[in-house]
Amino acid sequence: MKLPIRVSILSAAAIFCLPGILAAQTAAETASETAAEPAEEMTIDWIQEIINGGMTSAVLLLLSAAAIGFLVERLIRMRKKYLAPAYYVGFFADAVAKHDDDAIRREAEVRPSILADAGAYIVDHRPHVHRTELRATDEARLQTAVADAAARAIERHRQRCYPLAIIATMAPMLGLLGTVIGMIEAFSKVAILGDTGDAALLADSISKALITTDIGLVLAIPSLGAYHYLKQKLSIAELAIEEALEAMFAALDEQK
Repeated sequence: MKLPIRVSILSAAAIFCLPGILAAQTAAETASETAAEPAEEMTIDWIQEIINGGMTSAVLLLLSAAAIGFLVERLIRMRKKYLAPAYYVGFFADAVAKHDDDAIRREAEVRPSILADAGAYIVDHRPHVHRTELRATDEARLQTAVADAAARAIERHRQRCYPLAIIATMAPMLGLLGTVIGMIEAFSKVAILGDTGDAALLADSISKALITTDIGLVLAIPSLGAYHYLKQKLSIAELAIEEALEAMFAALDEQK
C-alpha cells in the first residue's frame, strides 16, 4: 500500500530528526539537573548576612529589642483589668446602694484601674449639699473632673505607645542608610579594581548592602502594625470608660 506523499515526507523527516530531538532533550535534562544541583545545595546564612550589615544592622537589632520591650510592656499595662474592668460598674452600683464608700476606696487600692480611680474620686468629692441648684452645679463639675481625669489617663497610655511609631519610622530610614553606605563601598571596589574586577565580588557587596534595608522593613512593618493595634485598643477602652462613667453617675442619681 502506497502512502500519500505528504505522509511519506513527514515520516522521513521524523525519522531523521528523532535522534536530534532525543539528544536535545537529553542535553536539556542534563543541563537542568546540573543547574538544579547548586540551587539545592546553596543556602543563605542569614545570621552571617546580618553580621555583614555592620553597625547599621547592630543599631537595627537594638531597635528590635526596644520595640519588643515596648510592645510587651504595653500589652501588659493595657489589659482590660487596668483600663475598664467589666465587673466594676456593677460593683460600684452595689457599693453606692449600700452606702459603702470604704469598699470603693479599698477596691481602688487593691485592684487599681482607670474606673476604680474614678470611683474613688467620685465618692471622695461627690456633693453633699441639699439645695438643688448647688447640688446640680457640683455634680456637673464632678462629672467634668472625672471625665477629664479618665481622658488624661487614656492619653498617658497613648503617649507610651508612641515609641513604637518612632521605631517604625526610623527603621526603614536606617536600613536605607546602610544600603547607601554599602552601595558606595561596592562601587568604590569597582572603581579601584577596574576591568579586572570580579562580578561576583560586586554582587556580594551589593547583597551585603541590601540586607540592612531588609532588616529595617522586617522591623518597621510589625512595629507599625502593633502601634495601630494598641491605638485601636485604647479607642475601644475609651468608649467603654465613657459608658461606664455614665452608668456610675446614673447609680449615684438613683440614691438621691
